[in-house]
Amino acid sequence: MTTERHAARRTIPLAGLLAVAAAWFAGMAGAALIVRPDSVVVFGLPEQMIPAIVTSDGNLLDAGRFHVAARTGPSTVRSLYAAGAWLVWPMIGRGCGRG
Repeated sequence: MTTERHAARRTIPLAGLLAVAAAWFAGMAGAALIVRPDSVVVFGLPEQMIPAIVTSDGNLLDAGRFHVAARTGPSTVRSLYAAGAWLVWPMIGRGCGRG
């Protein structure tokens, strides 16, 4: 009975942490669609994301193995999701995308 209580205590915080993380990821992804940021970080395959950035009047800033940073045009975020982006997050604060 004691081990059952300990197991229940461990799963509740874990479930709560997962819910908070899911809300954070979804909120950041939604913010990129609503706010229309100047710059974004895109999580996905660069070989798919870079052409989508270029065709939507965006400018490539940086690329890594599974992410791309870009300045956005009017339709960049939607184009990136249509091209298969896993997540598109707005750049927050002063970073390489803010000049």
